[in-house]
Amino acid sequence: MEKLNTAMNDTRRIEKARGRLQASSKQYGKLAASTAETFLEFIYTIEAMSAYLSHKTREKGLTRAGLNVLTILRSTQGKGCQHNEISRLLLVTRANVTGLVNSLIKQGLVERVYDEKDRRVCIARITKKGDALLDSFLPDYHAAIENIFSGLSAEDKKTFNYLMVNLRDAINGPKNKKSI
Repeated sequence: MEKLNTAMNDTRRIEKARGRLQASSKQYGKLAASTAETFLEFIYTIEAMSAYLSHKTREKGLTRAGLNVLTILRSTQGKGCQHNEISRLLLVTRANVTGLVNSLIKQGLVERVYDEKDRRVCIARITKKGDALLDSFLPDYHAAIENIFSGLSAEDKKTFNYLMVNLRDAINGPKNKKSI
């Protein structure tokens, strides 16, 4: 029943948003109905997926960004990572990374160490507690992601990936076009 109510609310939200986009298009410029619908469906799908996965991470006392920091730090195999590198990988500012790392330090999931060669260089490193949290959490998180895409066949996913690459190319300019 909850999924039905959510779907009905999403449909109403999309219909209202579609009306606002159509009114805006008449005033400011042409926007094809199919483009508006695709845009809205994409935005609402991202919001739904984000809310679903954020709920899963909050259950473990994390944010999705915090989870991303932990997985980045784990991938360094104990070496750790400078804040500017984490910032580059997450596509956020260094100030945001500092806040994320500070929060993870308070939870005992990350430690901050200084480079032996240059004490000005600060490195974030995952702790044993952070590793243990990932070990206990990631199987369920991966299952949640799998659940999100369970309604798509392997061929649907391939097509979806192709469309997302084309969409990014339209935004950023073509790089390496992939084919289906």
